[in-house]
Amino acid sequence: MNGFHDASYNVAAVIATLALCRTLIEKGILAREDAVQMLLDEAVAHAIQAEAQTQEPGVSTTTIDANRQCAEILKLLAEKF
Repeated sequence: MNGFHDASYNVAAVIATLALCRTLIEKGILAREDAVQMLLDEAVAHAIQAEAQTQEPGVSTTTIDANRQCAEILKLLAEKF
């Protein structure tokens, strides 16, 4: 897989996580606070993954940047929830 595919999967995961949170909140299954915590946890996971990938040889900068951007997007979404 190349960096473009890695980035695409990361963005798809962010979109799926957000859609899941919104649906569960609308159905009353998940509390808003729990959704915010889930988004923040996912943001931390993406940030940690980006930092770990900087240590690995051969990982494209596109993949690392995508993980960092996903972390920032998730953090922003959690703040807006």
